[in-house]
Amino acid sequence: MQLKHFFISMMIGGMLISCGGNKSSEDDESASTGISETIGGLRNLNKAADAAKDWEKTQEKLVTKTPLTNDEIKAVFPETLAGMKRSSFTVGESQMMGVNSGQASYSDGEGKSVEVSVMDGAGETGAAMVAMYVMTLSVDTEQQTETGYTKTTKFNGNRATVSENKQDDWVNSEITTLVSDRYIVSLDASGMSLKELEKVFDELNLNSLK
Repeated sequence: MQLKHFFISMMIGGMLISCGGNKSSEDDESASTGISETIGGLRNLNKAADAAKDWEKTQEKLVTKTPLTNDEIKAVFPETLAGMKRSSFTVGESQMMGVNSGQASYSDGEGKSVEVSVMDGAGETGAAMVAMYVMTLSVDTEQQTETGYTKTTKFNGNRATVSENKQDDWVNSEITTLVSDRYIVSLDASGMSLKELEKVFDELNLNSLK
């Protein structure tokens, strides 16, 4: 479980750097905010550690499994999705690393498009990558910007990271989640709100991802 320890160490390092920056401030309010952020960081660190511990048995099972074949992954990407035509797809590019994955692009030809990605967490490398993502999902985070947000949340009964950004007549969104405790599925859309992208996700054929 060296990867788990490395990931947690990185979180501790980031938290300490943040604390150091807060200590240098002479503003009481900033110092108070820094203490609050540190407490939140410790809570998130504990959540990540607990998630890593809970995940160990599942990860051990994934290590022994064989990744899906290219044909099995291709079955996830239909020729049309939510009224959009598939313009391209690629599978098998990550096999040299012991991981299998696939991507497909869809467009309606009128400004809306989405890229669908699937990574199989079977095998040693895939299991380690999924374990890192599970720890990320266990942490409650939210980032706001002038154009939108990114946060961890619940989606279709699973933890997920979602984002939406809008500016003038432009909008894009993204959903990344874990399916069947094995597959990282990601949808990255242009010209679609998060609500629209959720409907696209629901139309995916994920029955083969078990």
